[in-house]
Amino acid sequence: MGCPKRAIVVLLSFLGFLVLFGFRTVFTMVMVYVIKDNDNDGVTLFKECTINGTDYDLQLDWSVSTSQYFNTAYFVGYVITQLPGGFLAVRFSATKIFGGSIFISGSCFVILAFTMKYSRIIVFVIRFIQGFVEGVCQPAMSSIVSAWAPKSERARIVGLSYSGLYLSTSLASVVTGAATCYVSWHAGLFIYGILGIILSLVWFAVVYDSPGKNPHLSEKEQTIFEREGSKIKIASADVAKNIPWKSILTSLPVWALLLANVTRSWVFATMVMEIPQYLADVFGLNVATIGFLTSFPPVLMAVFIIFGGVLMDELIKKEKISTTVGRKLSICIGFGSEAAIIIVLGFVKSYTVASILLVIGEGFAGFGIAGYKVNPVDLAPQYASVLAGLVTSGVFGAIVSTAIAGALRQKNAESWQKILVITGSVHLFAVIIYAIFGSGKQQEWAQPAYEKLVTPKSERKQTTYESTNEPFPDTSSQNGRVGLHIFK
Repeated sequence: MGCPKRAIVVLLSFLGFLVLFGFRTVFTMVMVYVIKDNDNDGVTLFKECTINGTDYDLQLDWSVSTSQYFNTAYFVGYVITQLPGGFLAVRFSATKIFGGSIFISGSCFVILAFTMKYSRIIVFVIRFIQGFVEGVCQPAMSSIVSAWAPKSERARIVGLSYSGLYLSTSLASVVTGAATCYVSWHAGLFIYGILGIILSLVWFAVVYDSPGKNPHLSEKEQTIFEREGSKIKIASADVAKNIPWKSILTSLPVWALLLANVTRSWVFATMVMEIPQYLADVFGLNVATIGFLTSFPPVLMAVFIIFGGVLMDELIKKEKISTTVGRKLSICIGFGSEAAIIIVLGFVKSYTVASILLVIGEGFAGFGIAGYKVNPVDLAPQYASVLAGLVTSGVFGAIVSTAIAGALRQKNAESWQKILVITGSVHLFAVIIYAIFGSGKQQEWAQPAYEKLVTPKSERKQTTYESTNEPFPDTSSQNGRVGLHIFK
């Protein structure tokens, strides 16, 4: 009796992203509070912060543009380690890299809670370090998914794992907004920093690099991986040496995915790091109210990520659509709708309407995320971390986003209208490009490394998982097992 080991991996991946990406929102919410220019006495759904004027309060004489530069420092560090992170996940243990990212970043938050009030330089350096270590987490997760996701469960496993990333904004907004107002200005930093350290230790103890390395894997689950696993080699110097760099860098589907990630990173940075400031500037809301309102969009997004992943898995499994069509539908419907809503958001006059639009737009975005996060595994299971590192380096879109926001932002609706229209437009452009050049096929250059080493090229069949006449095995009946119904 026991839970499927891949379900445990998914659960801890979900919690890892929930905490790791919650760090961004926690920092943003703390900045909204401690910078004097953001101390609003306008509309509020809650009583005023009770720590105001006490020993638990902190107000810094910094400009809002300073907080924008802290965000830029974070994303510079984040970009630097994307591609190296993909290589490291092929060369070394992807699970250790992911867990180490959470541990170091959580420790930085604890240090920041003690040192923020003393110097801008300290904050700048710590945010850069956090971005630097967090940059390896998504490439590493692609390797983990390649190893632990049977073909018929890829999208749902990716959806469940990554839903923590997007739900992180909701949880962190509520926790930090309330803790900052009613406990201490740095309570959110302590809470999330300590949670990150604890979670990383659990991760190190429980998660293995592959099903084959887990000594507790049941025979039933082993059979599933033998029939549906990606059959990739474990990270090693040999695998790293055989990475087909030229083919990767000249692949149109890879470039289409990269562009989608550039604009998605742009939008995500806007939603997480700029929207709280937008609500404060345009509608005069206080930090607790902002935390409450911004907690709803990520919840619907997480639901749509899971729903979208399960739906596409089922449609592809039953051969209603090809993998390529499934990925394109996810991205066009999800990100296309979100882009249009962001543009409209720049023209609304009510914080109630703005909040509803944010919920709808982020909900649709979840549908797109279920498609594009799994795409590196579709294109190249063996080198998924390398592709993920390459395309996730598109996070430089977040650097551009924060830089534009810092340059255009004034404390008025007109400046935010410009920011939001630009953001929505570039996102829509990337959706169109992906619809033309995107793919869900395993690429010819991405044959598993073990095949390349032992099978003559003349005898090797081109493998795609676009569609197959052989049905996926039915693993829904696992006698004597306790598991999640979603892992059929």
